[in-house]
Amino acid sequence: MEKQIKSKFKLNSKEEDIENFINMNKNTLTILEAMHPELIKHFPQSKFSLELCSNLGWTTETKLLLNVPVSEEMFFNGMLDHFNEIYEEIKPVIEDIENTVVLFPEIENKKFDRMSNNSAINLIARTAYFNNYNNGIIQREMSFREIPKEQQEKEIIEYCKTHKNPNISNIVYDLQLNLFDVDDIIDELEEKGLKLNVQY
Repeated sequence: MEKQIKSKFKLNSKEEDIENFINMNKNTLTILEAMHPELIKHFPQSKFSLELCSNLGWTTETKLLLNVPVSEEMFFNGMLDHFNEIYEEIKPVIEDIENTVVLFPEIENKKFDRMSNNSAINLIARTAYFNNYNNGIIQREMSFREIPKEQQEKEIIEYCKTHKNPNISNIVYDLQLNLFDVDDIIDELEEKGLKLNVQY
């Protein structure tokens, strides 16, 4: 593996595995080189790490997670904006190639479910990735999950905390919930005094 990568990123997966991934996905080094100065600009005090992941939930492809440690306050206040800006800044590099790298937040001193399809951490990573992939156009099959109403409420609240002024259609697609159920739950939560700022 090239020395500059090891000097810039801690390796959370076996070096041999990451090296094999990079060898099979030649654009990965180019993407990492483009991302690193932007990461330093947005997160000057952070130390970044690389980790292979094949169970993100929203893709069947193995991706290289670029883990970014952030404070809990930042995670809930502007984390997605930082990731979107980084992807936007390196768009000239990634617009014509498959992006094999996913920016992935890590909340400092907190243990959270990372990989489930509905964890707030994974939602932010997925949203930032897709916001800047094919101009935000996502081709995907839609299937609704049958889960208890209490769980739907919890996921909708979590989603609204991590997405500024979310659109109701994005909530439906990202959480895979029925539109009418989501609409009813949002009305009920706002009647209880929660300010979700959902856009219609």
